[in-house]
Amino acid sequence: MMLMVSVQNLEEAREAVAGGADIVDVKNLREMMVGSNFPPVVREVRDAFPKHIHVSVTLGVVPNQAGTVAMAVYGAGALGATSVKVGFVNSDYETALRILKESRRALDGFDTKLIAATFADSDLYQGIDPKLVVKLGKESKSDGILIDTLVKDGRNLFDFIGEKTLKELVLEAKEAGMSTALSGALKVANLHTLVRINPDIVGVRGAVCTRGDREKGAVDSVAVASLRGELRQRLTGAVDVFAGVDSPVLRVPS
Repeated sequence: MMLMVSVQNLEEAREAVAGGADIVDVKNLREMMVGSNFPPVVREVRDAFPKHIHVSVTLGVVPNQAGTVAMAVYGAGALGATSVKVGFVNSDYETALRILKESRRALDGFDTKLIAATFADSDLYQGIDPKLVVKLGKESKSDGILIDTLVKDGRNLFDFIGEKTLKELVLEAKEAGMSTALSGALKVANLHTLVRINPDIVGVRGAVCTRGDREKGAVDSVAVASLRGELRQRLTGAVDVFAGVDSPVLRVPS
């Protein structure tokens, strides 16, 4: 399981990598909380690290304009991003599918992976049902899926989707050959559940920022290392994430 840390600049990216992050996810919190950063920032971060450190680009919430999104996706590929995440608000399924298909075409010739993203709290703004993300990923031939939250109001991923449903979606996506990522105001307290679900990637920001503040704080290497250590203990079995869990569904090995 890889640890992804959302960063806004090179300084934060260095802190994330120093703390043991596998992926730095470049975004801009001033635009819809999951907005896109500027090309020079992405280039600076990509150039600062060897290829085994993944540098992902968040396009966040994209407009219902396939050409505009495809051009942005192409830019992520040209900048050498490891992956580019495309998420939707106020978009219907067919529109999102068309945008992802055009995004897939835009990445021809690049090594950049396409990630289809939906939001667990989509019912708050009439977005796409997050349970359709695997179907969306399959039909668009995306390389992976992400389920995140958009509204940062104190609730997190598990306030909107239960463990059983998330595990089923992750297993379905893995069986289809896609990578799987979960994010959305996740904290150390959620690690037991996350390890039971076993996505390929766990994404955080607030949990590894100074004062625990994703907006006013900054990514801190000590906090990243601490979270990385807590995750490792659960992955190695040093901490039993199944203690007290009776459901056979949640005990299915991945």
